[in-house]
This record gives sequence, C-alpha cells and structure tokens, in this order.
Amino acid sequence: MVISRNVLVASSVWLLYCAVMPATVATTNAAESSLDSIRLVGTGYNVGKIGKAILVPEGDKTDVHLMLSGVPSGTTLPIHLYPYIYEGTCRNHKLKARYALTDHVLARSIIGPQAIGAFRGPVQLSQSIPVAFETIRATQYAISVRTSPADGNREIFCGDNTNLSQ
Repeated sequence: MVISRNVLVASSVWLLYCAVMPATVATTNAAESSLDSIRLVGTGYNVGKIGKAILVPEGDKTDVHLMLSGVPSGTTLPIHLYPYIYEGTCRNHKLKARYALTDHVLARSIIGPQAIGAFRGPVQLSQSIPVAFETIRATQYAISVRTSPADGNREIFCGDNTNLSQ
C-alpha cells in the first residue's frame, strides 16, 4: 500500500491538533465556559480512530463541529455521517436521540477543503442545532456519529460530556 505524502502530512497535523487543542481550549476559565470540547472514541466498528466534537454557543443556537480521524474501510463514497446528541452517556443513553444533527451529512476532507465527502482520511462536519448552548450543557449528554443507512447505520464514534477534553 502506497501512502502519499499529503496523507502523512495530514495525519501528522491531525495528531498534533488532537494533542494541542485540549490544552489550547483550557487555557482560561472564560474559554472553558464558552464551549464544550468532547473527545470522540471509535467504536468496535471503527477501532483506533479518534475524534473531537466542539460545541459553541451562537445566540439561541449551538454550533457543533466534528473532526474525525477517519471512517471504517468500505464506507460508501461520498461519505455521509449522521451525528446525534443523546441524553445520558455513551454506555447508558436514552433510545431516542434528543437532537438529530442531520441537516448536513456530507463529510468534508480536512486535507482538501474542496473534497466534500470523497476522502477516507480525516474528515469534518459542522452544523447548528436550534437549541441554546446552556440548555445542552445543563444535562449529561452523549454525541454519537453513525454511518449512513446504506452503510448499516452503525455507530462509529461516541463521546460524552463526562469526557470533556482537559
């Protein structure tokens, strides 16, 4: 298997980001109170992959930004990801999602900003939900990222706000 230089560079940048971002986010109490940074861990369908969800207040809405190190091999291209916010934790959450973040499900490559849904390396996905940040933050919640129905609707990442990045 040939690994291109761009993939190696992007992987290095992604790992550096994951190592540095939590320290940068937690530098002041003001920064900590203005967003949630949640570690996402790959499930049994996506072992070894990592990610981060950043929730940011935006008026009466909350912006949710997901950065993921990759998806399982065999995932249909273009890559469609379905994030959900559940009350509870990854191990113990309600059956029905409290918020479905499914308005924009086409993942974007972190390496090439123009490569929407067509890359198997690190990807990102962002959207807003019509709920105030304080409302979400006031409860224990889990963020789950699932594959498309065509790919089995499998949970490939999960993280909860008891697992805030430090």
